[in-house]
Amino acid sequence: MKMSNSLKKTVYIVGGIFAFVLLIHFGVNVFIKTQLPRIIESRNDTAYDFKYGNLSFSIFNNSLSIEDIEVTPKPGVSIKKDIDFLGTVDKISLIGVNFKELFQNRNLKASTIAIIGPDITVFKPEQRDTTKTKSKLGSVIDISRISLKNAHLKMMTTDGQERLQELYNINLEVDGVHLGKYTQDKDIPFTYTNFKIRCDSVFSKLNEFQHIKTQAITVDPTHLDLDQFRIIPDIDRTTFKNQTTSSNTRMDVVVPKLRLTGTDWGYLDNKFFLKIGNIQIDSINFKILDQKKQTVFQAAKKQAEQVIQPLIPFRVDIDQIQIEKSSFNSLKILDVQNVNIQISKISNREFQHLHIEEVLLKNPVFTHFPKKGSNQPSQENRLEILDDVIEIESLKIENAQYAMKDLQGKKNTLEVADFNMSLSQIRIDDKTVKNKVPFTYQSPRLSTGKIHYNTGRFYDVYSNGIKIVDKNLEIANIDMKSKYSRAQHVKMFKLADDIYTIHTKKILLKNFDWGFDAKETFYLKTEKVVLNEVFANIFRNTVPPPDMSPSKMYSKKLRDLKFGLEIPQIQIVRAQIEYEEVDDKAIAPGKLTFSNFNANIKNVYSGYGRTKTPKTEIVVDAIFMKAAPLHVVWTFDIMNRRERFNIQGKITNFPAISMNAFLKPYVKASAEGTLDLVTFNFSGNDDYAIGDFGMKYSDLKMTLYKKDGEKKRKLLSALGNLVIRNDTKGVTKETQIKQVDRMKESSFFNYLWLCLLQGLRQTVL
Repeated sequence: MKMSNSLKKTVYIVGGIFAFVLLIHFGVNVFIKTQLPRIIESRNDTAYDFKYGNLSFSIFNNSLSIEDIEVTPKPGVSIKKDIDFLGTVDKISLIGVNFKELFQNRNLKASTIAIIGPDITVFKPEQRDTTKTKSKLGSVIDISRISLKNAHLKMMTTDGQERLQELYNINLEVDGVHLGKYTQDKDIPFTYTNFKIRCDSVFSKLNEFQHIKTQAITVDPTHLDLDQFRIIPDIDRTTFKNQTTSSNTRMDVVVPKLRLTGTDWGYLDNKFFLKIGNIQIDSINFKILDQKKQTVFQAAKKQAEQVIQPLIPFRVDIDQIQIEKSSFNSLKILDVQNVNIQISKISNREFQHLHIEEVLLKNPVFTHFPKKGSNQPSQENRLEILDDVIEIESLKIENAQYAMKDLQGKKNTLEVADFNMSLSQIRIDDKTVKNKVPFTYQSPRLSTGKIHYNTGRFYDVYSNGIKIVDKNLEIANIDMKSKYSRAQHVKMFKLADDIYTIHTKKILLKNFDWGFDAKETFYLKTEKVVLNEVFANIFRNTVPPPDMSPSKMYSKKLRDLKFGLEIPQIQIVRAQIEYEEVDDKAIAPGKLTFSNFNANIKNVYSGYGRTKTPKTEIVVDAIFMKAAPLHVVWTFDIMNRRERFNIQGKITNFPAISMNAFLKPYVKASAEGTLDLVTFNFSGNDDYAIGDFGMKYSDLKMTLYKKDGEKKRKLLSALGNLVIRNDTKGVTKETQIKQVDRMKESSFFNYLWLCLLQGLRQTVL
C-alpha cells in the first residue's frame, strides 16, 4: 500500500519538526553540559564557587533539573566579610515551566518546583540590610506546588564559630503559590491554597547561656504539633552568677507535647493577626533555676532606651489553652506539681489590652521552701514600664494542697488542705506594676480545709479552715497546743516562761484590707475583729531561773511594730481564761480563772508611720474565780513614750473562799468571809504607779498552813487574824496606795498585781 503524496508530505513535516525539536533538545543539553559551566566560571565575579554535577533540560515537558549542586567560598575569601551562606543541594527540579513567559516577560509559571536534599549554612550578618530589592523576576509567579525535601539548614555567627540555629530534615509542601501586583507590596507578598511543614528536630540559641531544642514539628493551615520542646541551660549556676549576661534568668523547661488546632493567621489592615481555637499542652515541667540582679550597665541601657514594647506585638485570639499535669519550680523556693491549667478566651490588641476571660488551676500541689538570703527576684527586676492593660475576668484555684517546709527543707511547718480561691476583675497596668502587689482585684473568695502550723520548737496550731468572702475573713476552731507534757516543756526552758493552751471556736475579721504602702511596707486594716468562745490556759513554773531581760509595756509593743496595723474594735465573746503558777515550794499549781469573759477593745493601732493615735481602751467584764463579777477599764496611748496608762475596775460580792484555789497551794493560806466590793483606779507609766484602792468586806478570816499544805498553823493564824481588820462595818474603806515601782523584767499583769497587793496591805492590815 502506497501513501498518498499529501500524507507523505505530512509525515515528512511532522518528522522534520520532531527531528528539529530533538536536535534542539540535544543541542541545548550538550550546550548546558559543555559550555554552561565555562560561562558560569568565566562570568562568576562573586565570592562563591558554584558547581553542579548534572543539569538536564527537557523541551517535551518543559522541565529543568540540576543535580549535585555545591556553593562554596572561593579560596582566600573571608567568611566574616564576604560570605552569607554555603552548602549543597542534591537536586533542584522544575517541571511544567512556561519558558516563553519566563524569557519574554520574566514571569515564572510552573507546575512543580522541587528542592531535594539541601544542606545550607547561613552566616548571620553583622548588620541587617533592610533595603527592599526589586525582584529580577516579573510581576507574576504561579506555581502549582513547591516542595522541599530532606533539608538541613544551619545558621552560624558571622565568624562561623558558633551555631545559632539548626533545623534537621525539613519537608515542606506549598500548593497554589501566586504572586502578583496585588500581593507583592503586602507583608506576605504571595498567596497559597495549602501548605504542610514537617521538621524532625530544631536547635535554637536563645541567648549566650541557654538554647531551645525540639523534636518533631508538624504544621499545616489549621494545626501545629510539637514534640519534646526544651529550654536547656548551657552554663552552671556559678558561671551564670559571675558572668554578665543579657538575661537575668536561667531556666530549664520541658514540654513533652504541644498541639494547636483551629489556627488561622495573616494580615488585616496591614497588621499581623493570629487566631487559635485550642492549645493543648501535655505536662509542662518549668524550672526557674537562678535569677540575679541586673547590672549597672543593664539598668543604664534600660533607662537610655526608654522604648516601651507591647506585651504581645500583634493581634491574638485564642479560644482555650489546656495544660495537663504540669509542674513549676521557681529558684527551688516554690514548687508546684500536678497542676491542670485551663485558660479561656484570650484576646490581645497591641498597645491596648490583653483580656482573659478565665484562668483555672485544678489540683495543684504547692510546696514552699523558704530560705535565708534567698535568691528571689529583687525589685530591680520588676517590670515598671507597661503600655498595655492586662485584664483577667476570673482567676480560680480549685482543690489545691499547700505545704511550707522548714529552712532545712525536711519538715512541714505549714500545711493547708483543700485550698480554693477565686479573684475577679484582675487588672495590671502601668500604675499597678510599680507596686509590690502588681495588680488590683475584686470579690476575693477563699476557703480551705484543715490547717496545721508547726510554730517551731514548742507549739502546734490547728484549724478547721479559713474562709474569705469579699472583705470578711473567718477562721474556724483554732487550737494552739504544746508538743510536750508540762513537765517536758518546763525542762526545755533555760529561763522561766509561760506555757499556752488556747482554743478559739471562731475568729471573724470584718471589712479587712491588706497590702503594701508606698514604701512597700505591709499593712493590715480591719473594721472589727471578733473572737468567739476563747479558752486560754496560761501555765508558769517558776523552777527555771527568771528571765531578767526587760519586758515591754503593751503601748511600746504596739508603737514599735514595723508595719501598719489599724483595728478600731476587737470583741472577745464568752471566753474563759485560766492562769496557773507553780514553784518548787508550791504543793499544787495556784490557779486564777476568769469565766464568761467578754472584752471590748477599741483603737488597736501600730505606731508605724503615725504621729498621733486615739487612745486604746480595753473594757472587760468577767466572772472572777467562778464566783464574782469583775469589771475593768484599761486605757493607754501608744504614742506616749513614758508608757502612761490608767486601769480601773471593781469586783462585787466575792466570797473569799473562792481564792483558796490560788492561795492555799501557792502561799499556803486560806480565807473566809465576803468581799462585798473591791475597787481600784491606778495610773502609772513604765517606772511607777499610784492610785486609789477600796474594799468593803465582812467576816474576813485567814488560816495559815505548814509546808505540806494540810496541817494548820493555829497560833500564827490567830495572831494574823488579830492584825487583820475583819470587817469594814458596811463602809467601803478607801486608801491612796503608796508608790509601786515597776519590776522592768516582769509583765504588766505582775505590775498590776503589785499595785493590788499594796492596796490590800494598806486596807486590810
